[in-house]
Amino acid sequence: MSVILQSLIHNPFIRTYYLTEGHRSSECEREACTSCALDDMFTDFYGQEKHEGYGAVHMLQGCWKGGGGLAGYSQQDAHEYLGFILNSLHTANTSEDDEDGEPNPSSKSKNAKDCECIVHQTFGGILKSTVTCSSCKNTTTTSDPFIDLSLDIRSSAVSVKKKRLSMINGTTTVKEVLPMDLTECLDRFTAPETLSSDSYHCRKCDKAQEAEKRLKLSSLPPVLPVHLKRFSHSKTLATSSKVDTKIRFPFTLNMEPYTAPPKAPKNLPPSDPKKEKEKSKAPDVDAEPLSRLEPIYALSSVIVHKGKIDNGHYVSYSRQGDYWFRFDDSMVVQVNEREVLAAEAYMLLYVIKGV
Repeated sequence: MSVILQSLIHNPFIRTYYLTEGHRSSECEREACTSCALDDMFTDFYGQEKHEGYGAVHMLQGCWKGGGGLAGYSQQDAHEYLGFILNSLHTANTSEDDEDGEPNPSSKSKNAKDCECIVHQTFGGILKSTVTCSSCKNTTTTSDPFIDLSLDIRSSAVSVKKKRLSMINGTTTVKEVLPMDLTECLDRFTAPETLSSDSYHCRKCDKAQEAEKRLKLSSLPPVLPVHLKRFSHSKTLATSSKVDTKIRFPFTLNMEPYTAPPKAPKNLPPSDPKKEKEKSKAPDVDAEPLSRLEPIYALSSVIVHKGKIDNGHYVSYSRQGDYWFRFDDSMVVQVNEREVLAAEAYMLLYVIKGV
């Protein structure tokens, strides 16, 4: 909970929302409201000069009450908590209360594609999936919302290089894990994938066919959380393990290679040159600034998991202005950029540049 909350505290869009009274805890009567707890946290963090830590008791109570399996002191996953807290904040900021004073998600909560709450304005993107039949070349396209990207990591068993060591009795060969670039993970995520005839039925051919599937990002969010799948689960062996492959990630990330080109509007009405000239002189007050920005992102937070799959510890790094800090429970230390880049990242949060 601590490392995810640190990333939200240092998120410029979430910070602006709560510091401009986007959700006022003084006017909310809900019991154990996570949005109220976050509002109190921002007020305490930015409104008072003090050095002692903040005890997020109200947030913990809200998570235990609304998080189901999050209640208790057992090991939990930071990525799962991010999904829970964002969904909880979405519900709290879009739903009306029922008779018991609790949020009713069905009251006015919109689906992710159309929602204008702070969560989806900040983290909401659209993933475009295109499937092309190998026989008739018929293409079907679907679009799905996302609030983070989960990327596969090449396992250590594949990512190896051989290195010869001199020994007293001769030579031996050992394996050394090769690092992997974040861009390689994104390339694999958006690379074409072959679907077998067992898993695809072409409607145009009206029979099972092989097909090519490809994912692209048709809409990017202002803040892009990237989840690296470090926890591997094998159904056949009934075992779980942690993937320790080092991921190299940049401070500046260009997402343009992974985006789908926008479609040209169809059936446009004929334009009036006189009206177009007048329109060009008028201030563009209705334009969406984010839509005009290049998809260039700056690293904002890094979340690290230390240890094995069944036990461990989370720490995080976040940027405050031009400086980076390591947050390890109650210990906060300023660090250099080299330490940040050397971290064994589990999650990365990028913020679009130019805002």
